[in-house]
Amino acid sequence: MTPPNALWLIDASAVIFRTYFAMAARGLEGPGLPAPVRLAWLRFLVKVRRQLPGSARLGVAFDEALGSGFRHALDPAYKAQRPRPDDALKASFRQCRALTRALGIPEAASRRYEADDLLALAVRRGRPRPVVLVSTDKDLLQLLRPGDGRWVPGAPAPESYDQLRETWGFPLEVMATYLALTGDASDGIAGVPGIGAKTAARLCARFPDLPTLYGALDAEGSEALGLSTGSAGIADKLQRGREAAFHALTLTRLSGAVPRRFDPAAKAPPSLTETRLEKAFHAGGLVGYAL
Repeated sequence: MTPPNALWLIDASAVIFRTYFAMAARGLEGPGLPAPVRLAWLRFLVKVRRQLPGSARLGVAFDEALGSGFRHALDPAYKAQRPRPDDALKASFRQCRALTRALGIPEAASRRYEADDLLALAVRRGRPRPVVLVSTDKDLLQLLRPGDGRWVPGAPAPESYDQLRETWGFPLEVMATYLALTGDASDGIAGVPGIGAKTAARLCARFPDLPTLYGALDAEGSEALGLSTGSAGIADKLQRGREAAFHALTLTRLSGAVPRRFDPAAKAPPSLTETRLEKAFHAGGLVGYAL
């Protein structure tokens, strides 16, 4: 059961693009985000807002660091394979941000930091409140702690920390290390050659972070890995891929040190009055539509 005072944090791009691609499959494509997609975003926010108890908090993070973020400066290959948004798409997301603000829901974006980093900031500032992350992004799982949850829109209820830990096989706090070892092709992160998902999960179940893993490997050799078979070969891959692993960690680890005034836990969002809803329709370019 989700605690009533939870801080709900929405990864806007994950939710909006999920709707966009579903509608595109039905032939509803167009420049930017067509009005039905923006309307679906408004409806989603209103539904979430109406379902939350008064003690809950709500915030939304948008992505604007598409090619200009600090990770792109660290590694030109980072997300280099992804197409850059055109002007129509940027304008549509500005409308989504504007209608979010019109509803009185705290939102943030940055050209240097990604939405994930903004959510990390909100989590840090919101503790000790329990957190529910609304996203499909596995990178964000590193922010979760026991008592937290992750909700994928469309699912009947959030998955708990314990459920997610059982699925992945290691503490979620170690997700950045896991991704640094395996790499993430969707983000253009290479990881350590030869280290697959199963091996990385076993290592992350044993070691709390990358420095501890390599410290144990240096001190004890392959026996430190605690693997029944193949320890010598895996240890060799890890040693040869040490630089790649630590470089990847600079890309997979989320930063909560973002210079933004984004603290959605500070106060409850206002009531959804007819005036607010009308402003949201205007801000989203949705005049003539209805919930």
